[in-house]
Amino acid sequence: MEAVAKEPERPGEQLPKMSFGDHLEELRRRLFKSLLAIGVCVLGLMPFKESVTSIYVQPYHDMWMRGFIHYADALHDKVATLGRRIAAQTGGEKVRLELDLEMSTAKNEFIEKYRAAIENGTYPFVAHGSDIKTLGGYEVSYSLIATRPIEDFWTFMAASALMAAILAAPIVLYQLWAFIGAGLYRSERRAVLKYVPGASVLLILGVVFGYKVVVPFGLYFLVQLMNFGQVQPMVSVSNYFGLLFMLTAALGVVFQLPLVMLTLHKVGIVRHEMFVKNWRYVILIIFVVAALLTPPDPFTQLMMAGPMLGLYGIGLILTGRSAKARAKLEASGGAA
Repeated sequence: MEAVAKEPERPGEQLPKMSFGDHLEELRRRLFKSLLAIGVCVLGLMPFKESVTSIYVQPYHDMWMRGFIHYADALHDKVATLGRRIAAQTGGEKVRLELDLEMSTAKNEFIEKYRAAIENGTYPFVAHGSDIKTLGGYEVSYSLIATRPIEDFWTFMAASALMAAILAAPIVLYQLWAFIGAGLYRSERRAVLKYVPGASVLLILGVVFGYKVVVPFGLYFLVQLMNFGQVQPMVSVSNYFGLLFMLTAALGVVFQLPLVMLTLHKVGIVRHEMFVKNWRYVILIIFVVAALLTPPDPFTQLMMAGPMLGLYGIGLILTGRSAKARAKLEASGGAA
C-alpha cells in the first residue's frame, strides 16, 4: 500500500513515494540513531557525577547564598539592637535579652569570621558546611538531602539523560529533520527552517531564565516564608530536581509565544486586530497558565507571568509588522 503523495507545488517537483512499511522502517532507523547518540552521551557523563550534580544543584546554592547574606545582615543588626534594648530593660526581660544577646553574639562572631570565605566559595562546605547551621545559626542546609538510599543516584541518572539529550541535540534534530523534511516541498522546508533558529533561541532563553532567575528567587521566597522554629527547610534532591525541570521546561515552551502568535497570524487563524482587541482575555489566560505551571505561591507565578506579558508584547509587534506587509502586498496587487 503506497502513501498518496500531494500534488507537486511546482512543476517538476515530485515527492518520493514510500510504502507504509518503508515509513516505519525509516522511522525505526532514525529513532535508533537518535537513541544511540543519547546513550553514548549518557555513558560519557557517568564518570562526571560531581560535575553533573553541581550543574543542577547550582540554582539551589544561589538561593542558599542569597538567604545567607540576608541572614548575616539581619544577625549583625540584631546584635547591635539588643545592646541598646538591654540598657533600657530591668528584671526578667533584661535577663532574657542578655541571654539572647549572648547567643546571637556567638553566632555573629562565627558568621563574621567566615563570611568572606562563604560568600566567595572558598569555605570548606563539604567538611564543615553543617557548622554554618550549628555554630552560625543559619537554619537552611547548604546540601540537599536524600530521603532514600537510591534517590541521589536516580536523580543523577535523570539529569544525565536530560544533559545527554541536550548534547546529542544536533544529531537528534538532524535525524528528525531527515525524516520529516523528506515529505515536504522546498517552500515548506524553507518555511520550517526559517523559524527553527528563532524557536531554538527562545527555548534557550526560557530555560536560562528559569535556571538563573525563577528557580533561585522562587525557592528563596518560599524559604523566607517559613518559621524555622516550626518548620525545618530540608529539601530532597528528587523533589528539587522535579521542580527545576518543571519550571525550566515550562518556561522554554512559554517563550515560544511570539512565534506561536506569528504563525497563527500567518496562516490566517487569528488576525493581528484580534490579538489587540482581546488583550484583556489574553492577560487573564497568561495568569491562569502561570498559576498552573508554577508552585502555589504568588511570587513564582508573577515571575512566570511577567515574561509572558513581555513576550505577548513582542508577538503583537511581529504580527503588526506582518499585517502591514500583507496589506502592502494586497494594495500593490501581490499575493499575501
